[in-house]
Amino acid sequence: MPVWKLMVREPSLEELLGDEMMSAVMRSAGLDRTGLRAMLADVAGRLSLRPRSACLGEPDCRPSAA
Repeated sequence: MPVWKLMVREPSLEELLGDEMMSAVMRSAGLDRTGLRAMLADVAGRLSLRPRSACLGEPDCRPSAA
């Protein structure tokens, strides 16, 4: 029996911000595109993420998603 794999890419930030459902959610949270971008940049700046290749053999390393 063949094994099926669903190949779906994750949406980009621009695609998410352009989605009308996401716009409604942001509006209800009191955010706009600029506010959400700033919040994400702030969170990313506080995380110490490194490339996956830099984490080889380090049990407590937190690699980035890229």
